Amino acid sequence: MKTHFLRLLTALPLTAALGCDSGALPAAPVDNAAQLERAAQALATGFTFDSTGIATPPTGSLPTDLLPRTAFDDAMLQRGLVGTTEPFTVTGTLGTRRDQESQTWKLESNPSAGRVLVLSKTASGPETTQEPAVLQRNALARLQGWGIPASELGPIRQVQSFIKSEDNGVVGAPTLHRHKTFVLRAINGIRVEGHRAVVTHGVDGGFQRALVSWPPLARAGHLLHTRLTTAEIEQRAREALLLEGESGGPVLLFWKYEPTQVSTGEWVLTLQVGASMPSLTGADSTEEPRVVDVDVSPVP
Repeated sequence: MKTHFLRLLTALPLTAALGCDSGALPAAPVDNAAQLERAAQALATGFTFDSTGIATPPTGSLPTDLLPRTAFDDAMLQRGLVGTTEPFTVTGTLGTRRDQESQTWKLESNPSAGRVLVLSKTASGPETTQEPAVLQRNALARLQGWGIPASELGPIRQVQSFIKSEDNGVVGAPTLHRHKTFVLRAINGIRVEGHRAVVTHGVDGGFQRALVSWPPLARAGHLLHTRLTTAEIEQRAREALLLEGESGGPVLLFWKYEPTQVSTGEWVLTLQVGASMPSLTGADSTEEPRVVDVDVSPVP
């Protein structure tokens, strides 16, 4: 029996930094006695913080150039992201999701969630030599031609995926499967949690697939900055880690934006700090780094 195993040559980092504000959301009532008790417990723990990633507080404002809501219109998706003039037919709907097909493409879109999936119905041709830098430029050109501005681009990773075949217990040599370009969303250099685009090219260099989670941002209502000092953020991180059952160890702190959908259908960003504990490798398993969210909004 033949089975296949797929792996990436290069893995993406699980965390990266990002940051911004324009008002304060109402906070829940504070239990002062419980807060003081948690603070006392936190001071007695063995957490050691690497605060290099939050040494510089975010100061930038929301860029004026943002992905427009019209990018999720059928015409823009077909022309800008898929890159075809073929006519599409709607094959199904579910809520705000639409499934469409043309002669050589499948297109699934959900404007409310800001998600798009493009699939080629044509298999990749024979493998040819490809320049990673060229594939990355082509992927970025496709995304920017669709409407993603340079002001929203974060870290970019170019990787190869390989596939292995197993026949009656004998594992064959890995063969190239696809080229993938990971583009992460960031505002003023601070990562937006969960928002990214993955553009896939075949072994012949042809465009094969795009999986995008990049909803349009509102023009106002964001919490992009914090007034807390590094020491105050470390204290909040201690308390948050204690509540999650941690008792000590090295902790890496980094800025990030948490997206939330509002009534208009657009999304607003709230500045948070991620507190990352290191991964643990055992005899037969590996635990990924644990990341705990730290609220950095002011106490009322």
